[in-house]
Amino acid sequence: MPLVYSFFVKRIRHLGLTIACLAMAGAATPRPASGGIGDLVDSIRGRLEPVLLAYDLLVPPGEEVSLKASLRTGFRLEGIEGKRIRFLFGEELIGQAGTDERGDAAVAWKAPAEPGDYRITVRVHPEDQPKREAADAELLVAARPADARIVIVDLDKTVVASGFVRVLAGGAKPMRGAGVVLDRLAEDHTVVYLTHRPDFLGTSSKQWLAHHQFPSGPVLTSTLGGLLSGSGAYKRERLSALTQTFRNVVVGIGDKISDVRAYAENNLRAVLILHVDWSEDDPEDYEELADELAGFPNGIQVVTNWSQIADILFRSATYPKQDMEGRLRAVARDLRVRRADDEDD
Repeated sequence: MPLVYSFFVKRIRHLGLTIACLAMAGAATPRPASGGIGDLVDSIRGRLEPVLLAYDLLVPPGEEVSLKASLRTGFRLEGIEGKRIRFLFGEELIGQAGTDERGDAAVAWKAPAEPGDYRITVRVHPEDQPKREAADAELLVAARPADARIVIVDLDKTVVASGFVRVLAGGAKPMRGAGVVLDRLAEDHTVVYLTHRPDFLGTSSKQWLAHHQFPSGPVLTSTLGGLLSGSGAYKRERLSALTQTFRNVVVGIGDKISDVRAYAENNLRAVLILHVDWSEDDPEDYEELADELAGFPNGIQVVTNWSQIADILFRSATYPKQDMEGRLRAVARDLRVRRADDEDD
């Protein structure tokens, strides 16, 4: 068994179930459930209504931006063409646009000149609603100056203690201490939730964050193409674009080695939350993980919980990757010694 939680492997394992669940779940708020497959099926049964998606933005104040939404339906989340989508700021109609063959619609909008969080309501025109109506969606335009201090944080196994299927089922819990640390960071930083989750999970992700009272911030999701290209490649590309506009993207926190490499390559202070199954009894697994850490740039910090992240960010502590590498190799040595002793007996 692998030592480290593999997000991509989990996605492949649950791909058929997940796509069906997401298509049916649409934009509805997940109901509380015990987290079993039966509860998940019960919570989404019969919910094949169209889903309206809206995409958050992080932009400089006063910039002309493209507000984007997508109207989809069915198990394959196919686009619904020819429907008017309205974008409203408060009660003011910014504009409306018809959906293309992919279900996508976009309108131009000039972000306000003052930094702030601006929430846009996205709505299917009343005359164009499908038989099963699509609920309104909301997108966040986070307007920030170029020198704003920004923190990048992953969702699954970083802020969320589990993966996205459990979020839909209603059983996902926050990682212990994540909210406290991010609340403190949000006092003088913008928190950006950069996730490899595909875009059709954006609404559920936002609802989960709001329900658990995490600080407001744009939720930047992947496309299905981004999902298939891998988390590291997707985040490397998104971070490269962000850092061209915002020069103080200062910290990146995540649980996947590929993600943390992407953070480091974009000159972020990179923190890896390493989930290790210390009950594993194969020394080669520990050595393999230690070898991966050995290939990291020296500045990467490796932790196992949010308390240690707080130490790094607020108390000038360090958790260099060499320490975890040494711990893993020590466990491997102990296992080999124990195995040799058992063979001698």
